[in-house]
Amino acid sequence: MTSQYAGELCTLLVEDNFGELFARIFSTLNRYDRLSFSRLKFYSRLSNAQLRHGLAAMIQQHLVYHYTSYDDGITYYEPNMQSAYYLVRSGKILELIEHRLGKYAATVMSTIMFLGHAQVGYLETLPALRPSNSDVNRASEERDGIHETEEYHGEEARQETEEHRETEGRPNGLNSDYTSTERPALLHPTLKALAGHGYILRVRDAQFQSYADNALDAERTIKSRPDIKSLKGKKLDEAVTEGTLELLKERLDGDLTRGLMFNGVPRGAKRRHTTGATEASNKKARVDYAAVDEDEDGGEENEWSDDDFGEDTIPMESGITVRINYEKLDVALRNRRFLELAERDSSPVTAEVYESLLRRIEYQTAKCRDTTEIPREGEEGEHYSVPVPLRAVVEDVDLFLDLAGSVGPMEVSQPINRRGKRPLEETTNGAAHDGTNGGQSDGNRTYEVDQHLCLLAQPPYSLTSKRMVSGLITWTVEFRHLARKLRHLELERIIEARYGDVALRVVRVLHDKGKLDEKRLQEISLLPFKDLRQVLASMQTGGFVDLQEVPRDALRQPSKTIFLWFYDPDRVGNSVLEDTYKAMSRCLQRLRFERSRLKEFLEKTERSDVKGNEERYLSEAELNLLEQWRAKEALLLGEVARLDEMVAVIRDY
Repeated sequence: MTSQYAGELCTLLVEDNFGELFARIFSTLNRYDRLSFSRLKFYSRLSNAQLRHGLAAMIQQHLVYHYTSYDDGITYYEPNMQSAYYLVRSGKILELIEHRLGKYAATVMSTIMFLGHAQVGYLETLPALRPSNSDVNRASEERDGIHETEEYHGEEARQETEEHRETEGRPNGLNSDYTSTERPALLHPTLKALAGHGYILRVRDAQFQSYADNALDAERTIKSRPDIKSLKGKKLDEAVTEGTLELLKERLDGDLTRGLMFNGVPRGAKRRHTTGATEASNKKARVDYAAVDEDEDGGEENEWSDDDFGEDTIPMESGITVRINYEKLDVALRNRRFLELAERDSSPVTAEVYESLLRRIEYQTAKCRDTTEIPREGEEGEHYSVPVPLRAVVEDVDLFLDLAGSVGPMEVSQPINRRGKRPLEETTNGAAHDGTNGGQSDGNRTYEVDQHLCLLAQPPYSLTSKRMVSGLITWTVEFRHLARKLRHLELERIIEARYGDVALRVVRVLHDKGKLDEKRLQEISLLPFKDLRQVLASMQTGGFVDLQEVPRDALRQPSKTIFLWFYDPDRVGNSVLEDTYKAMSRCLQRLRFERSRLKEFLEKTERSDVKGNEERYLSEAELNLLEQWRAKEALLLGEVARLDEMVAVIRDY
């Protein structure tokens, strides 16, 4: 992200979120890339006090890297472009957290995001994280949101009865002591849930330095070891490279999931149940499922049970400093895009099975890619996810989900006998008996989940892959293949929107066949020469296709030269990425201009007495103007969010 428009976009995001001082420091560092304090003061034209306070706050927000040289002892500063860009993705992140872990978890995440990083002890003192009276009355519901469950109506009624008994005898059902003790009971389980999912991590000293500085420092440390000094040649290079990577991993590792995972799943993450199960009691559902597990394990008790993990009352250490783990959140957002891709051609039941598989994979995937740069088309190897056993997917799928309704029959239809009748099925008391307690048998359920995953493994997307590991059926996802497919679909959508379906056909032919001359391209695409030349000329002007000259002799005469048309997805992707950065920055600039035009009016609407009482204090004309402004703001911000999806597909996934 060192291009002109990327730097312009990041500067606008920093200015919109933190003000002009941060923007001036960030733009200066972006222009000159790496500066000492004295040079930064000279170029930014800021005083010592302004620059020191600004740098301290920007380091707190992880917007600036700093590194003190071992040679001269001078501290150098450089911008953190990736962290600045993630400001535009904060809304999607909070929406994801609220959907998965509840509203209170999104509030905690928003607070950590606003502070950059914070100690757990400091978060305990913040009034914003203290639940209100209504939050205290719904404390159990918030914990259920943290654990990703939907409790049965009977269970909810029992909890509400217990809460009512606890609040009896208090003024208005509450008192100050209860409110103060309820706060850590909500905060610490929420932090543990966020840490267990990998959405927050521990802050390490090396995270305040750029990756290049950390790599050079680690390499210097490894080379100074006595056992490394005795090596020579290739062995020395291999030992230095291996030791540098291990030391980097150790210094940058801020993982907090250790001790918070059980069988590859965060502690407290329970299976979800649909509302269709409310007629049955919670106890009966668990008995049925336990019986299925006992049949599968040969009478042994199931290790993973909803009852194993109650409310975790052990608080986190107050001295731990946490921050947002954007790499893990990229994995969650990427899985959501994969799920949207599956929903195009699959049934809702199949998509829900796929979501269970992706959720299991997400828990064990730290980041989207090991390298920061995307490999070129054709040079990237296969990158499969961790294999997930079929049994684990079956356990996570909703017990009352109709798996057989969207797939074919499980068994081949039986042949008709000589009398023209099918033989009677084995029944008990005249009714078919599927499984334990009238529920679906474990064999049928496992087979049906496997069939849904087999449907997802079919072309053209090949969303899943089946493997045998130690004789067990496991399912994986080939990340690089799906990420490449998403990029191709995004580029094809842009080409079709700009140049039409004829251009899309030509691009697909070039991508499939490689470099072709005009005659061969016309034969394959079945287009008239006139239309083909017009489309190729327009796409060449836009930079989507290009020509390569292959001369037949040294004179390079046009009559003796072969002109080959080709389509390079990597170059087109980089070009589209730059255009996307430019479009996002123009949207933000337009939003700022529109806001400056209505500055006095917007200041009036944002007053504390007017906000929420617009109909009382604003005239009819002002209400119409406010409605128009909100619609325009939503349009521009929605466009920025849509463009961010393109950036994520082309660059991050």
